[in-house]
Amino acid sequence: MAVQNTGEVDAIGIDNITGNVTLAIFDSLDWGDEEEHLLLLQEKLNVYLSFIESGEVYSVYEQANGRNFEIKIHFKNNIPQSCKEFLNTVTEIISEAGFYLTYKIG
Repeated sequence: MAVQNTGEVDAIGIDNITGNVTLAIFDSLDWGDEEEHLLLLQEKLNVYLSFIESGEVYSVYEQANGRNFEIKIHFKNNIPQSCKEFLNTVTEIISEAGFYLTYKIG
């Protein structure tokens, strides 16, 4: 599973340090087509938010009850400036919804 499989959650688990439910996105695509890549990422994030906000996460992952949620993107490749700007905007939106967005490169 990966960012291009926009209708699926790549991984879900509990962060041992924070206790948050972490929903992971694995992004191994290159950035040759930045616009298409960002659209895939946006679609994937929307699916994750819907999964959380609809409550579906609780029926799939019972350990989520009573916990905070974090979406963590694992980028294989360095991200361009356009992605950094996108992530800054999306982080604010996700934060306003009561969730966390983080990412890791490498």
